[in-house]
Amino acid sequence: MTYRATRPYLRGMRLPRRGTVSLTGLTLALASVATGCAEPVDGPSLVLSLASPDAATEPNGPAINQFVREVERRSGGTMRIEVAWDVTPEGVEDWDQVIAEGVARGDYDLGLVPSRAWDVLGVTSLQALNTPFLIDSDEAMRAVVASDLRPDLLAGLEVAGVTGIDLWPSEMRRFFGLGAPLLSPAEFRGVDIRSPTSRTVSGLLDALGANVVQTARGASGQRGLESSFAIAGVGAVATGNVVPFAKLETLVADDALRSRLQPGQWRVLVESAAATRREQLESFPTDEESARSFCRKGDEIVAATPGDVSAFEKVGQRVRSELERDPATARLIAAIEDVVATVPTATAITKCPDRGSEPAVAGDDVRALDGIYVARVHRRDLLEAGVTDRGQLRDNTGLFTWTLDAGSWQYQQAADHYRSTDEQYGQYAYEAGRLTLYWGSEEVITARLTIDRDGTIHFSDLHDNLPELQKATEGFFGQPWRRIADLPD
Repeated sequence: MTYRATRPYLRGMRLPRRGTVSLTGLTLALASVATGCAEPVDGPSLVLSLASPDAATEPNGPAINQFVREVERRSGGTMRIEVAWDVTPEGVEDWDQVIAEGVARGDYDLGLVPSRAWDVLGVTSLQALNTPFLIDSDEAMRAVVASDLRPDLLAGLEVAGVTGIDLWPSEMRRFFGLGAPLLSPAEFRGVDIRSPTSRTVSGLLDALGANVVQTARGASGQRGLESSFAIAGVGAVATGNVVPFAKLETLVADDALRSRLQPGQWRVLVESAAATRREQLESFPTDEESARSFCRKGDEIVAATPGDVSAFEKVGQRVRSELERDPATARLIAAIEDVVATVPTATAITKCPDRGSEPAVAGDDVRALDGIYVARVHRRDLLEAGVTDRGQLRDNTGLFTWTLDAGSWQYQQAADHYRSTDEQYGQYAYEAGRLTLYWGSEEVITARLTIDRDGTIHFSDLHDNLPELQKATEGFFGQPWRRIADLPD
């Protein structure tokens, strides 16, 4: 077998393709044209601050980082965003409101604040988003974010002294028990449940009879938390089929910022935010992907009985009725309900998606993996693994179709941003649950495999014999390969 010497991770290091111009002045000029701004961005470089209550490693980190890159690209390098991460660390209460009020005071030019936080600060236009059990699936949340309701939802932010720029998707929220699951409304009565400050979120927990606290997770006497798969933490048991809320993020600006900027500069912010929203709708982890990651840490997902689900929803209906006392909120709730009705009813997550999968066992040989698989690698997957080279980020993302055949592998890549005619191929060995992938004449990648009952392959304990490619390997093979077909006859 003749191996291809080309490694996709190394594409960012190749010589420029034919027709590429590398003259700095012309590149910058073309970047300005490519922004799509109706007005030029002139003058000295502008640095704006953006505050986040989260760390860069948390779920909204990739969206913020993408926004930063979009602003720099669309402004031709004349605008830059400096991010203040984790502004309100553990132990600081009302952390979302700290960010919101800081932006309103002008301490920060921009901020990313969950929509749930604004009702405490007098904003009513966003509270419809936290109507209990209204946006109760990942598909519904994405449909609402993509809809034309965004301007109406953001319009009320001026009451809090900020300007709403955009609305981004985030995580689905659930109830997590500490030590034991929270499976019925009766289990909330009189116990401490940790939840961020929000009038609408607290309204449901209060109606369930819980004591809403912001003490450290797992503090003495704490029974559980209202959280998400991504941040609930190890040892929390999720009630998977009870989804009271979706978390959405508002990107806001100090009210005075727009008047301080040139029209073209403000347009860069708005267009960069919109581009980030569109990308996040495609790349933000789905609810099922988040569930898989949660379960791989050893955590558990359980289901409430249909009767208990109905009991939760009955309590939620009482809270909804209170919200609908405000006519404007009632209209937005109805509009959101219309959008949600356009998407299929999601299948409830009642257990860990991969639970019951068996790791590969000794005696398996290369023919055990024969088949055709697909894997989608997002830019965020490589970024989270520590890859920073722009060429690698561009060239090694997309949909990859892999064929494994008796020790030989090959794949083809499809991506909107990159058209590849290359077909990568090589050989592999598989024994005792461990894959050895031979890439080119020098590189060897090894990994432990877990194989689902439907044939999906998951990689762990990845090692690349070339240390400089270890991060790229972790990002590239960090996504499951979904089996789509047997080999053709």
